[in-house]
Amino acid sequence: MPSSDSNLFIQDSIVGSAAERVVERCGLLATFTDQPGEVTRVFCSPAMKMAHETISGWMQAADMNCELDAVGNLIGKFGSHENERPIFVIGSHLDTVINAGRFDGTLGALLGLAVVEVIREANMELNFDVHVVGFSEEEGVRYSFPFIGSLGIVGQLDSTALSCVDADQVSMKDALAQFGCDVDQINSASYQDRLVVGFMEAHIEQADLLQESDVSVGVVSAIAGQTRATIKLLGQAGHAGTLLHDRRRDALAGAAELILKIESIGQQTPGLFATVGKVDAQPGLSNVISGQTELRLDLRHESDEIRKSAFDKIKSSIKSIADSRNLEAHIESAHHTPATPMNDDLTEQVNLAVGDAGLPAKSMVSGAGHDAMIMARIAPSCMLFVRCRDGISHHPDEYVSPEDIFAVLKVMVQSLIRISNQHSTDKS
Repeated sequence: MPSSDSNLFIQDSIVGSAAERVVERCGLLATFTDQPGEVTRVFCSPAMKMAHETISGWMQAADMNCELDAVGNLIGKFGSHENERPIFVIGSHLDTVINAGRFDGTLGALLGLAVVEVIREANMELNFDVHVVGFSEEEGVRYSFPFIGSLGIVGQLDSTALSCVDADQVSMKDALAQFGCDVDQINSASYQDRLVVGFMEAHIEQADLLQESDVSVGVVSAIAGQTRATIKLLGQAGHAGTLLHDRRRDALAGAAELILKIESIGQQTPGLFATVGKVDAQPGLSNVISGQTELRLDLRHESDEIRKSAFDKIKSSIKSIADSRNLEAHIESAHHTPATPMNDDLTEQVNLAVGDAGLPAKSMVSGAGHDAMIMARIAPSCMLFVRCRDGISHHPDEYVSPEDIFAVLKVMVQSLIRISNQHSTDKS
């Protein structure tokens, strides 16, 4: 008979075999690319179609029912499939950036499949069905619109998004239809009305804190909030060889001072990431003083209050620098995304599972956005990071060791067992 005992010992050999398959599968999926010679797999592309066909075969071999939903997500369903039975969702995205590595996103989706394979081979019964999701899009490459897959699952992908066009003027709606999705039934992708116990995502860390700490797995406590803003400074263009420095209204020099001030605010505020990633100086000639400079600001922190306070300091600095240099300056646009804390109860179970696996505890904040922050809108969510070599991601040199894949898979399996038993206790 199947067992739901949280103390049931799952042999490392079972987990190890599944982890080896994950490594092999990441390598195989990396060959499904839209650009020969690199790993590039974008939303609803031929390479994505090949990935879906292959993963569907693996899911079906694990006794999972597969479906392609209306927004291009590949979903494998494991369990009784009773309509009233609760669901636990595990997943990550299958799309990549241009010329990517083989692990970002893909690893998380394949780990979800491996969790099901381990549970199945161990003949273990859970108190909910498990849905493994390969999200159709997270990176925002094809349509400059991220999180298409998870937004569809939370019921927040609207007709405005569907009208977006790519570089070839193909609309998102047409791309989905050509991919085989019933885009006219877009609401059918939503899990809003389903009993979702929780969501779990595993992802490469994209930094080197785990490597520095010599730790395989980190447990994410929150996904940082973000402020993205466009700052414009207006001065007066003039000849670089004739206009004296004390008479200049140099917008680029003012921008340079502001960039260093923003960096200083980031350095002086623990946990704050403050970055100017783009500078556009006009007229952009070496012999002409810049009359207009535009900056793009990226500000991140796990505390919305601290992030907003830092943004206020930046606004004050903009005014001060503009006044001292006789410039006009203003924030042309600003978009604020709140921080997303992970669910305390699920995170506690994941931390306990880390201990079960004999690993040291490492709590972390994600500075990058992930599907988990979207899924948290409809379900309790938790997230794990796995160590990646030198923190390299979105690059062909991206690497996760087989040993660390084994470690994170072991933690995920034990987490699911603990969460299942906790769910049973809560019901009683």
